[in-house]
Amino acid sequence: MKNNHVRNDLIDYFRKVSFILPAITLLLLLTAYPLYQVILMSFYDYTDKANPVFSGIKNYAEFIVDPMFWNALKNTVIFTVISVFSGLTIGLTFALLLNQQINTKFRAIFRSILMFPWLTSSTVVAAIFMLLFNPFGLVNKMLSGLGFTEISQTAWLGDEKTALLAVIVANIWRGFPFMMLMLLAGLQTISNDLYEAADIDGAGFFKKLIYITIPQLKNIILTLGILEFIWNFRSFDLVFLMTGGGPMNSTEILSTYIYHHAFRTLDFGYASATALFMLLIMVALSFFYLKSSIKKEGE
Repeated sequence: MKNNHVRNDLIDYFRKVSFILPAITLLLLLTAYPLYQVILMSFYDYTDKANPVFSGIKNYAEFIVDPMFWNALKNTVIFTVISVFSGLTIGLTFALLLNQQINTKFRAIFRSILMFPWLTSSTVVAAIFMLLFNPFGLVNKMLSGLGFTEISQTAWLGDEKTALLAVIVANIWRGFPFMMLMLLAGLQTISNDLYEAADIDGAGFFKKLIYITIPQLKNIILTLGILEFIWNFRSFDLVFLMTGGGPMNSTEILSTYIYHHAFRTLDFGYASATALFMLLIMVALSFFYLKSSIKKEGE
C-alpha cells in the first residue's frame, strides 16, 4: 500500500515536471548556452579573428586597468542613480496628484496621458529629444525667449559637458510613468483613517507625507528602486540612438562600451569579459531584489 502511494507521488511529480520541461528547455537554449559561450570567449584572445587563442584572465586584467572602462562605469552609475532618483520623485509627485479626490473619468484620462512616454518606443523617444535638444530646437528657443541667450546657443547632444544630462532627461521622461503607476496603486491601499487621524492632530501635507505616506510605501519604493536600478544600469537603446556614446565618450556607458568592443573592433574576448563583470553587478542587485521580496512576503 505504501509502495503504491510512493509510486503515485512519483508519477504525479514527473507529470508536473513534464508540463514545465518545454519552457525550461527553451530557457536553457536561449540563456544558459549563450552565457556558457560568453564565459568561454572571455578567456580567448581574438587578435586573430579566425583563430582565437586561449589567453586565460588576460581580458579581465586589461579591462580593469582601462581608463575608458572606468569612464563608462562612472557614466553608467551617474546615468542610473539620477534616472532612478528623479523618476521616483517625479512619479511620486504625479501619483499624489492623481490620488486626490477628483473625478474618476478625469483621473483615467490624465493617467493615460501621463503613461504615454512609457508606452512610446525608444526610437521615437530618441527622435523626439534629438529634435528638442537640437541647436535650433524647442529647448534653445524657450531658453532664448526667457533671456538665457548664451545658454540657448548650446548644442546639447554635441557638447561633452551637456550630452549626458540631455540623455538622462530623455530617460527620466520615458521611465517615470511606470513608477507613477506603481506608486499610485500603493497610495490607494493606504487607509484614509491614518490621514484623518493626522488631520485631527493638525498635521500638514509634508508631515503626512513623511510620517504616513512614505513609510506605508517603503516596500514598493524599495522594490521599484532596485528594479529600476537594474533596468537603467543595463540600458543601451536610448543612449546608443541619441549619442552612440559620444561626444568624446562623454555618454559612453557599459552597454555601449561592450557593444563597441564586440561589434566594431570585433574583440569578442574583451567584450565578453566586460559583459560578465556587468552581469555580476546585475546578479548582486537581483539578489537584493529577491531578498527584499521574500522579506516583504514574510511580513
